[in-house]
Amino acid sequence: MVASKAAVAKVAEGATSDGAYWVQVGAFKDAETAKRLVTQLRGQGFRAESTASGGKPVAAPVVSDAPGDRYAVVVSGGAPGDLDAKLAAKGMTSEATSGGAVVQPSLPLREAVALSRELADAGLSVQVRRQGGAPAPSTPARGGETWYRVRVGGFADRGAAVASLRKLEEKGYKAFIATGSNEHLKGR
Repeated sequence: MVASKAAVAKVAEGATSDGAYWVQVGAFKDAETAKRLVTQLRGQGFRAESTASGGKPVAAPVVSDAPGDRYAVVVSGGAPGDLDAKLAAKGMTSEATSGGAVVQPSLPLREAVALSRELADAGLSVQVRRQGGAPAPSTPARGGETWYRVRVGGFADRGAAVASLRKLEEKGYKAFIATGSNEHLKGR
């Protein structure tokens, strides 16, 4: 099925080459696989691109949901009373910190991600951090391997990125929102 020009424009709305928010759809060792996915996404009306990691791993989160791994949900951008009301219904509380409020207790990864999506949908800024504030570990590249990241965007605001993420999920893609710019590509 070929997407109409109106449908393509609607899906790509808000995407610019220098936006801070991206929806990462995949990371591949094989450049041709990445190119095929970019072509497929563009055919569905998404502004997609593939970038090489230059011998470093692509910033795709490789996370563990092993027993004992816990994640903090950090929330900002809302009235504390509103957050507490949302959390109380789930038997949770929040603790104020300099960077926002941290949901108590910490959660397994799947629960933390589900809660973060729900809170983001309510208009709050949310981050999921591995317990102790450290980011989830990524798998280091072995022997200087190059990875090819496939992403959609960039979007100037998180809301536009979330809208594209939802459209991608409706089409069966497993994607996530990443931040960053194309500054590393300038001059190439």
